[in-house]
Amino acid sequence: MSKLDVDEEILKILEDDARIPVKEMAEMLDLSEKEVEDRMDKLSKEGIIRKFKTSIDWKRKGKHRSAAVIQVKVVPQQRAGFSRICREISKDSRVKDLYVATGEYDLILLVETANIDEISEFVTEKLAPKKEVVGTYTHIVLQAYKRDGVISFDDKTKRLKISI
Repeated sequence: MSKLDVDEEILKILEDDARIPVKEMAEMLDLSEKEVEDRMDKLSKEGIIRKFKTSIDWKRKGKHRSAAVIQVKVVPQQRAGFSRICREISKDSRVKDLYVATGEYDLILLVETANIDEISEFVTEKLAPKKEVVGTYTHIVLQAYKRDGVISFDDKTKRLKISI
């Protein structure tokens, strides 16, 4: 297996479970622990591994969070396109994801806050005043069924039967 193939296999394993022990990964890949650690260090230094993340269900923890998908129409800036405004918006801690996309709207944001009022504040005080922003369309997330690649519902939950 080439080093590139090993790197890809390490990345796939980590993407599925970032807490997997190096020893277990080494066994899966038929490598030494040192080789796996060295490859992971290299991938981190190259910026390929950017962060180890945990997917948390805050609702089960009893903590309410509000989320919204916000579509933003912007006027691209001369010589900067969407780059400057995307960098500026992405620095806000409430913005979890930001994409430049095709279609009627240019940007797609996933925003998370403590409540809907903060989503409103973000749109009206952060986005709307920007001269490049010419329109927004906000979708409040009502229920998440899959997040970060993790299914968020329990198939074992009994549903009420419908009778006619």
